[in-house]
Amino acid sequence: MLRVALMTLAFVTSSVLAADSATPAASAPATNAPVVQPDKIPGNWKIEPQPLPPLDEILKRPAATQPTYGLYLWGEDYVRYRDEIKKVGWRNFRVGGDMDDDAVKAMAEDGVSAVWTVGLRINGNVKKNRPDYPSDEAFIADFLKGVDIFLTRYGPGGTLFKENPNLSKRPVLFVEIWNEPNFQYMIPDLAEAKDQTPAQEKQARDKLQAEREALYAKVLPATYDAIKKKWPTVTVLGFGAGGAAKADVGFILHLFEKDPVRIARSFDILSTHPYQPPTPPETCTVRTWGQYSVAGSLKEIRDILAKYSVADRPVWYTECGWPISKADGGAFEMSGKEVVTPQLQAAYICRMYALTLRLGVREADIMYITDADNYNAGFFTRDKAWRPSAYAVQTMIKLLPNPKIKRAISDGVDGYYSYELQADGLAKESSQSLVTMAWNVAGPKTVEIAVVTPKAQVLDMLGHEKTVAAKDGKITVEVGPCPVYIRALGLEQE
Repeated sequence: MLRVALMTLAFVTSSVLAADSATPAASAPATNAPVVQPDKIPGNWKIEPQPLPPLDEILKRPAATQPTYGLYLWGEDYVRYRDEIKKVGWRNFRVGGDMDDDAVKAMAEDGVSAVWTVGLRINGNVKKNRPDYPSDEAFIADFLKGVDIFLTRYGPGGTLFKENPNLSKRPVLFVEIWNEPNFQYMIPDLAEAKDQTPAQEKQARDKLQAEREALYAKVLPATYDAIKKKWPTVTVLGFGAGGAAKADVGFILHLFEKDPVRIARSFDILSTHPYQPPTPPETCTVRTWGQYSVAGSLKEIRDILAKYSVADRPVWYTECGWPISKADGGAFEMSGKEVVTPQLQAAYICRMYALTLRLGVREADIMYITDADNYNAGFFTRDKAWRPSAYAVQTMIKLLPNPKIKRAISDGVDGYYSYELQADGLAKESSQSLVTMAWNVAGPKTVEIAVVTPKAQVLDMLGHEKTVAAKDGKITVEVGPCPVYIRALGLEQE
């Protein structure tokens, strides 16, 4: 969201993490003390029934060939944090920044899947955005030149792979066209104007937004056509819209209204950024102008796609996240920005991954690997120390390397979510491969969960585990904002 993501790239990987139901959740919990469930949740929010897709539709879907766990970073950061990334277990990335041979090579060697967002800053181009050009046509021509340079180097048949014949051939197969063109990255915000009335300010903002929409309505089709002409196997992600305050919904709708046929044929996947800090991902954020939620915005987006006969297009979350304060170890002062504790940051990220599964979205790319651009949302500090969020994601990935929902125990009733998941949806299902993930949005809650064995293993968000005896086929366990995981114990190998 806050760094100008410039290039998008995806490597196809033929391997996925295999489930290992006997592996402990995490090798190094963040603290020696078990997680204590918080009872204070920041932000102005409320729990309401969410417009989740019908559960039957989600259960019928085949398991994804790649897990839901995504991370947004720049190529140079992949190289720098490569060891930490492997230890956590991420295999999906949205990558921004300059062209970077070292990052492409490292990702190809590691067999991961990555998406690079294409913008202007490539091949030494120092121009930033539309005001640096005399016309839309000049801007678009320079942008397309850069995309061509990028794919000629890294796309199918790219020169990088010809120069490195021993390198695994994992070319660019996905590109995302620009980062948040509905915000300041393609056309900057207006300079502060003095002595304007509120009506005049609104009129100026509306005019600026209309200019952004009109420009992207030209950029997206032109880029799609250019890519498909030379690289027909490359998949194009369109919109990349900033979703704070539901800004993505209006942007997407207005583009379709401008040129329905052309826009509908100019993207293969719709990407968007459902930010709503500091509120929980499953709740309605309440503002003076109304309310919005991740699930609600997705429902509106899917309704738009259905209206314009492209309901089958996938939706990906290529950016989202929750920042912490400087007092809690962040690199920047967050004056005026709403923050969460490191504990809740970790919990919300894991819950966002689970919510993404429930919504039928392929992946969620969390912003960011380390604090950047005055936004304290990193998994690691600058000296590579791990935050609770890194340990929590490591725990979730080790328990659920490629999860698939099998049934809902509680589908968000009164803010209580509990799902039985197959640890690896691509592996053979067995009783040993099933894990229950449960949480309660508003605070601690004691629940009963059925198990098929006399005892069960309960793990907290950071990997601390305990054995709980069953009574009448159920265990009693405390859940809360920090998710817990439950596995049956004593099953014979199937």
